[in-house]
Amino acid sequence: MIGRGSLGNPWIFSRISYFLKTGEKLPPISDEEKFDVLKEHFELLLAEKGEYTATREIRKFVAWYVKGMPDAKRFKGKMNTINTVQDFYNIF
Repeated sequence: MIGRGSLGNPWIFSRISYFLKTGEKLPPISDEEKFDVLKEHFELLLAEKGEYTATREIRKFVAWYVKGMPDAKRFKGKMNTINTVQDFYNIF
């Protein structure tokens, strides 16, 4: 379950570790931090798999990263249409 929870939430491991050590919860991750990690995730996919595959694979992760954010539905809809690196960055 934790592995699935890490999809779109890669900081879950450090947050769990912190809680187990201190008994305290860290403040929620900001939307800006989530976007930064989404962008980094895309860039890693791009370097590893190339533009065609990266632009298609990032689509499934976008939903997890933006879950609960304002205007998430519209953002996901736009991201589901990307075909190029430029498309990705234009949406940002």
